[in-house]
Amino acid sequence: MRLFAIGDTHLPSERKKDMDRFGWNEHPAPLQRNWDATVTNDDLIIVAGDISWATRPNEVMDDLKWLDARPGKKVLLRGNHDYWWGDSTSKLKRLFEPFTSFVGFIQNSAVEYGEYLIAGSRLWTAPEAPPMPGGEMGDVEQKPDYIERETRRLQLSIDDAKQKEAKAGAPKIRVCAVHFPPMYSNGTETAFSRTLEAWKPAVCVYGHLHGPGIGAGFVGERAGVKYVLASCDAAQFKPVLLSPGLV
Repeated sequence: MRLFAIGDTHLPSERKKDMDRFGWNEHPAPLQRNWDATVTNDDLIIVAGDISWATRPNEVMDDLKWLDARPGKKVLLRGNHDYWWGDSTSKLKRLFEPFTSFVGFIQNSAVEYGEYLIAGSRLWTAPEAPPMPGGEMGDVEQKPDYIERETRRLQLSIDDAKQKEAKAGAPKIRVCAVHFPPMYSNGTETAFSRTLEAWKPAVCVYGHLHGPGIGAGFVGERAGVKYVLASCDAAQFKPVLLSPGLV
């Protein structure tokens, strides 16, 4: 079973919000072609947030059907534009229940599937971030209380992963999946990078960055963790292969 990731699918929802103004012509058709040609039903793929422009659960159903129709088993994560997501785990379970290819979602929790153990959280813009482009698809305002909250949520997810690994009685391949970059190209440590690196995952995948902001994220290896940016445009609208090899 191979592991892939893609972030920021930005599907149109019932609101019919297209991506042409951002230069994503005919989106999501190019992503669909690449996904269907690359991923098989035996693979696992992390969808790393900003899944849909929907604002309410009733607006997201067609987008979830689109995801369900793509090959592979999916693990979902919330992004900053996923207003439809909500904070109720039980409601999310009911929402996702009809979609048989969805094998889990991260909500203060971890997902164990096969040899993989995936923990993470949405995160937010860290105070260590360099200046980045703003706008609808750009960066968001720094909020100290969000940093504290998202660090706590990340730790809750990691703690759940540790419990799952202990119960399994055998080591798993640890993967951290987040939406915002946990560290930036300036290489400055953040509360997020400290927290996830202490868990020692093999790889950390993230999205959120687009266009001229793509270069702001840290990509490469640090403290034994390989950081991978998988936002849709950064990945050339093709799911990123994380393993075998874990990039």
